[in-house]
Amino acid sequence: MYRWLFFAGLVLGVLQLNAQDFPVAGIVTSAEDGMPIVGVTVQLKGIAYGSITDSLGRYRISVPDRNSTLIFRALGLVTHEVALPKNQRQLDVQLRADVSDLKEVVITGYTSAPRNQTTGSYAIVKSKQFENTPFISVDKALQGLVPGLQAAGGSGLPGSFQGVRIRGTGSINAGSEPLYIVNGIPVNAGVLARNNVHANTLAGINVNDIEQITVLKDAAATAAYGSRAANGVIVITLKQGKSGKTSFQFSTEAGFARQAFSSPANRPLNTTEWRELTAEGVRNRYPDQYPDINSAIQYVDETFEVNRDVNTNWLKEVTQTGKLQQYHFSAAGGSKQTSFYISAGYLSQTGNVINTGFKRFTGNMALEHTPAKKITLRTSLVFGNTTQFGPDNGGAFSNPVLAAYFLRPSLSPKNAGGSPNTSAPDFPAGGLYNPVAIAEMDNRNTSSLKGILSFAADFQLFRQLKLTSRIGTDYNTLEEDSYNNPFYGDAVNEKGLSARGYARYFNWVWSNLASYDLRFSENDYAIHLSAGYEAQKSQHYFNRTVVHGLPPHLGINVPSAGAVTYSGEGSNSDYAFVSAIGLLDFSIKQKLLLSGSFRRDGSSRFGAHRRYGNFWSVGIAWHLHREGFFRDVPFINELKLRGSYGFTGNASIGNYDSQAVYEFGKSYNYLGNTGSAPVTPGNNNLTWELSKPLNFGLDMATMDGRLLLTLDWYNRITSNLLIDEPLSGTSGFASYKNNAGTMQNRGAEIGLSGNVVRSDPFSWDIFFNIAWNKNTILSLPGNQDIVSGMFIRRVGEDLQSFYMRQWAGVNSETGAPTWYTDASRRETTESYNLAKQAIAGSASPRAFGSFGSAFRYKGLSLDFQFYYSYGHLVRDAWAAYTQSDGYHTNFNVVAAELERWQKPGDVTNVPKFVYGGANASNAVSSRFLYRGDYLRLRHAALAYQIPKTLLAGTGLRNVRLYLRGSNMLTWVRDKKLPYDPETNLTSTTNFEVFIPRTFTGGLQLEF
Repeated sequence: MYRWLFFAGLVLGVLQLNAQDFPVAGIVTSAEDGMPIVGVTVQLKGIAYGSITDSLGRYRISVPDRNSTLIFRALGLVTHEVALPKNQRQLDVQLRADVSDLKEVVITGYTSAPRNQTTGSYAIVKSKQFENTPFISVDKALQGLVPGLQAAGGSGLPGSFQGVRIRGTGSINAGSEPLYIVNGIPVNAGVLARNNVHANTLAGINVNDIEQITVLKDAAATAAYGSRAANGVIVITLKQGKSGKTSFQFSTEAGFARQAFSSPANRPLNTTEWRELTAEGVRNRYPDQYPDINSAIQYVDETFEVNRDVNTNWLKEVTQTGKLQQYHFSAAGGSKQTSFYISAGYLSQTGNVINTGFKRFTGNMALEHTPAKKITLRTSLVFGNTTQFGPDNGGAFSNPVLAAYFLRPSLSPKNAGGSPNTSAPDFPAGGLYNPVAIAEMDNRNTSSLKGILSFAADFQLFRQLKLTSRIGTDYNTLEEDSYNNPFYGDAVNEKGLSARGYARYFNWVWSNLASYDLRFSENDYAIHLSAGYEAQKSQHYFNRTVVHGLPPHLGINVPSAGAVTYSGEGSNSDYAFVSAIGLLDFSIKQKLLLSGSFRRDGSSRFGAHRRYGNFWSVGIAWHLHREGFFRDVPFINELKLRGSYGFTGNASIGNYDSQAVYEFGKSYNYLGNTGSAPVTPGNNNLTWELSKPLNFGLDMATMDGRLLLTLDWYNRITSNLLIDEPLSGTSGFASYKNNAGTMQNRGAEIGLSGNVVRSDPFSWDIFFNIAWNKNTILSLPGNQDIVSGMFIRRVGEDLQSFYMRQWAGVNSETGAPTWYTDASRRETTESYNLAKQAIAGSASPRAFGSFGSAFRYKGLSLDFQFYYSYGHLVRDAWAAYTQSDGYHTNFNVVAAELERWQKPGDVTNVPKFVYGGANASNAVSSRFLYRGDYLRLRHAALAYQIPKTLLAGTGLRNVRLYLRGSNMLTWVRDKKLPYDPETNLTSTTNFEVFIPRTFTGGLQLEF
C-alpha cells in the first residue's frame, strides 16, 4: 500500500512540475551572415530532449519556471549556452562556425558525445573529406584519412575489396578486419563470395549517402563492442533528414581510367628482343651445336614457328580505357515533428582490363518522427544491388594479365579477317589460350544484393532517463556465375563448364539501452550511465553446382544444360551472440573525465566450456587548458591529455571451429550409400583471443581553434592466439585449433589538421598524418617456428617476415647465380640446395600516412591528397616465370632480363640466360623482393561553384562543376620495382587487374 501511495505521489509531483513549465521561443541565426540556421538542437541543460529549429531558424521549447540554461548545438557550429533570465519568453541567438575538430561529435553506435568530452582515441571523417574523391566504396575512401588505418587491396578491378587494418594485424589465424557498424547495426563486410576473391559487400553502400565515419581505436573507444572490438570498429552514419523546406540534390559524373603505374623493367619483350635473347640462351646451352647467333635464331624460328612479321604487344591487347559514369539524386526535409532523407544512385564502370566492370544501383531512406513530446521514432533502409564482371586472377591460365606476360610476342591475337585467332599451331601456347578470344566467349560475374533495415525508438521517461530500443537486419545475397565455352579455352576437354553458386546471409540484432544523466553541485559534476542488453543471430546458406558437357552454342550456361554434374555442394551455418552492456562517464568540473565500460558476451562459436567472456575498459582525460595555472598560455586554446586500458576480444573465427564436424560428399559414399567423415576434431576449450590495449594520447587546439594536433602511443598485447597445433597422424587429423601464443602491436600516430588561412575570400586547409607500428610475436606453442608459404612465424619477429634463401647476386666471371649460405651473409654458394632459408625482411610497412591541402578562393577550390608508405618489402610472386633466365622456354620474359650477364667482368644482378637452364636462378629467394616505399598523388580535384547572384530566379540554390582524378602520379624508391607498389596486405603481387588512374568531370546541383 505504501509503495502505491509513494508512486502516486511521485506521478503527481511530476505532473505538477510539468504544469509549471512555460514556453520560450526565438530565432537562431548565423553570426557570419545573419541568415537563419535550420536543424539546430535546442535543449535545457541537463535534459536529453529538446527542440529543433525550422527552415526559418525558429524554435520553441518549454522550460521550468526558474532560472534555466539553454544549450544550442549543431554540427559544424560552436555550441552556445545561454542563461535564461527568469520568466523571459523570447531569446534570439547567433551561432558561429566551429573550426575546431575537438568539438566534433563522436558517434559510437551506442552513444554520441562531443569529442572533447570523451576519453578514447577516435578519428572522425566527415562527408566533405571524401565527397571530392572518386572512390566508390567506404574502404577505399578511408585510405589515408585516419592515422593508423591501413587500407590495401592490390587489385584495380572495379568494386573490389580493400583489406583494412587498424593499428596492425592482431591475429595469426582469426580475422583481423575491423567491425563495421552502419546506423547502429553490425554488418557483414569484406569478401563473402566463394570464387570471386574481390567481391566487396561494402561496395553496396553509396559513399554519397554517408554523413560521417567514426573510427574507434583504443580500449575506451571500442570496449563497448566487447568480443568483436579487438581489431577496431568503424561506425558509419548515413545521412538523415532535417526540418525545413525540402531540398533536392542531383549529381552526375563521367570519366575514364587507365593503368596507374608501369615499370620499364617489367615490359614484356617484343618479337625481335625475344628471338635474340632466346637464341643467346640456345647458344649458352648448346655452344657446340649453335656456334653463331644466326644458327641459334634459325633454331628458335623453327621450334616456335615464328612469324617475323608479327610483333604483338599483349599488354596492349588485354588492356583498355575504362569508362565511368554515375548519377545520384537525394531529397531531404521535413517539419518539426517529421524529417526525411531519400536517395537513389546508379554507377557503371568498366575496368582497364578487358572483360572487367562493375554496375551498382543504390537507395537510401531515413525517416524520423516525433509523435509525442517524449517519444522519437526512427527508421532507415539502405540497399545496394551490384554486379561485378571479372576474369580469373593469379595463376589461372584464363587470366588475361597473366597471359599478357606469358604469351610470346610472335603470336597474333587476330586472324587476317579480324576475328580472334584460335587456331593451331599458335594456340594453345604453353597451355595458354588467346585471352582476346576468351574474353569474347567466356564470362564470369558476381551479383549481390545488400539491404540494411533498422527501426529505433527513444523514450524520454524523465528528464534524466531515456530508453532506446533498436532492431535491425543486414541481408546479403550473392549469385556467382562462371561460364567456360565448349569450343575454346580451359574447358575444351570437358566440352564446356558452367558453375553457379548462391549464398544468403541474414543477420539480425536487437539492442535495448537505458541512459541516465545526473548533474549536481551546480553542474560541476555530471554522470552519464548506460546499461543494456543485446542479442544477435546470423544465418548463412550456400549451394553450388558445377556441370560439364554444355550444348555447342555460346552462352548456354544454366546447370541443367550440362550433360555431366561434376560437383555439387551446399552448407547451412549460423551463430549467435548475447550481451549485457554497461557504460559510465563521469565529469568533474569539466576538467577531469573518467569513463568505464563493461560487456559480457556469449558466443555460440566457442567451446561449450568457454562461451562467455567479460570485456572492459577504463579511461581518463584531463582538460589541462581549463586549469587556472594553464589559462595564461596564449597560443593553446585547448589541451587534453588522455589514457585508457582494457580487455577486448576477437570472435572472428569459423562458426564451428570449436566443434567436431562431419562432412558429406561423393568421396565418402560407399556402394551407392551416402557417407560422411570427420574433418575437424573440435576443441571444447576453444575461447576468445584476448587483446589488452594500452593507449596514451594528447589532443591540442591552437590558432583560435583552427589547428588541431593529435598524438597517440599504444601498446596492444594479444593473447590466446588461435593456432593450428599439429596432431599425431594416428588421430586421423593433421592439426586442431587451440588457443596458444601471444603477439604485440606497438606504435605511435600523429595527426595534424586545420584551417591555416581563414579570410574572405581565401582559405587554406591542411592535413597530415603518419603512423608507425611494430608487430612482434611474443610466444608460440613450444616456441617453435611456424612456416607458412613465403612467411615464417617466429618468436621475436614480425608476423609478416619473409622467409627464403638469401640472394647474393651473380658471379661476375661465370654469370652463375649465387646465394648466401646462411643468415650471417658471410659466405656464398652457387648451389641453391646448400643455401639456408633466413628472414629477409617484412611485408609490414614501418610507417605510412597521408598529407594534403584544400584551397578556396571565392567559388574556386583545389583539393589534393598524397599517400605514402615505406619500410617494407614487396614480393613479385610470378618472377620465376617473367624473369626465368631461360628456364621456361615457352613463355616470354620482361625487359629486366636484357640486363643479363653476357661476358666475364659484367657486373649485374641478372644471371646468364640459358635456354631451359636448370640452375635454380629463378627459384624462390630474396632476388625477387623489392623495396615497397612509394609516394602517390592519390587524388586531386578542381571545382568551381557558380556565384549565387547568377542563380537568382533560376530556382537553383547551388551549382558546382568539377574535374578530379585519382592515382595521378606515383614515385617509387626502388626503380626496379616491377608492379604497382600498392599491393595487398601481404605485399605480394598476383597478376591482378591494374590499379587505375582515373580522370572524371562532374556537375552537382542543389535546388
